[in-house]
Formats: sequence, C-alpha cells, structure tokens
Amino acid sequence: MAEKRKFHIFKVLIIGIVLSILIRLFIFEKFKIYSISMLPTMQSGEIDFVTKYNYGYSHYSFPFNNPLPEEGRIFGRFPQRGDIVVFKSTHPRARWPYVKRIIGVPGDRIEVKSGRLIINGAMVERTYLGTYEYSDNRRHLWIYNMYEELLPGGAKHKIIELSDDKLLDNIEEITVPEGYYYFMGDNRDQSEDSRGSLGLIPYENLIGKLLLKE
Repeated sequence: MAEKRKFHIFKVLIIGIVLSILIRLFIFEKFKIYSISMLPTMQSGEIDFVTKYNYGYSHYSFPFNNPLPEEGRIFGRFPQRGDIVVFKSTHPRARWPYVKRIIGVPGDRIEVKSGRLIINGAMVERTYLGTYEYSDNRRHLWIYNMYEELLPGGAKHKIIELSDDKLLDNIEEITVPEGYYYFMGDNRDQSEDSRGSLGLIPYENLIGKLLLKE
C-alpha cells in the first residue's frame, strides 16, 4: 500500500513537471526587465509574462537548440503596431532577449524629426501629460516630459522624452521591408532600438507578446 502511494506521488510530480515545462515552452514564460528603455510603461526589475502563442513559433521561441528552421514560423500570426514584444537581437553576441514596442510594420515609412514620430508621412499625434520623475540606482533624479502617443490604427501608449533634440530625435525616413519590424522603446531618449544599432528585426526573431499587468 505504501509503495503504491509513493508511486502515485512520484507520478503526480512527474506530470506536474512535464506540464510546467510544456506551459513555459508553448504558452507562458516569465520575463524580467533589465533596463529603463520601456519607462514609464515598464520598470527596471519588473517581471511580466510573455505569451508564446500570439505570433506562432519559430527557432527563437525556445531557450535551447531545436530542430525548427531559423527562417519562418509555424502557426504564424502577424503582430500589430503598438504590441510590446520580446525578441532576439540579430547580433550573434547578444545574450538576452530585448523588449520593445512595435512602431513600424512591413511597408511602413518611419521617420523621426525633432523628436516627433512620423509614420507614412503623417506626424503621430501626441498629448502632453506633464512630467515624469525617475530616480535611478545611483540616486540620480531624471525628469522627463510625458506624452500619450496615438499610433495609426488606434493603439495608445505613454512615452517619455528628456527633450526633442537628443541623439535619436532626428532619424531619416526608412521603409520597413517585408518580413521585418521597426521597434522603439517608450523611453525615447534612453533606448537602444531600431533607430540605432539594434536595427530592423526579422519576423522569425519574435519570441512572444508581453502580457502587461493591469
């Protein structure tokens, strides 16, 4: 009787472990934010869940080598402007995934002029919301201007800017090619994204959609 009970407990544990692994691989996975590039939407050190099924699965959807080809997706669905996405950088030495907001989808023309985002020739509407203060781990106080931005299609989100004349506030127009996406951080003056060294991100490199806390 005792042996049967032990076997039953062992079986339940194994099933639980297998289910948790499958859920992590195919449905949800925890993701920790390591930078301030998505302020004010997300805080450094914050932990959120990534839904793995929104865009289907690719070679980069899983945290280990797998037999899926490096190009293409299975059960693929396209992301939308405004989605916050976790993705793998195209740089081979990048250790950790990135999290940014999709600003441009294939075919979009993206430009930044004097801090203002321009999509397909039209300046994106933004509404001033006041100031936003952030104290970093060195106790330096950053004071930003905060805006609500309205993307084509209706997605709204908050962004912050130190000013409209920083390094990334004037970017020449680029057309997003088929199979690629243009990403930006909500902390526009302190984000490594498609305006600079990160570049455009292939569809295959998308890992999942971030599920924000309400």
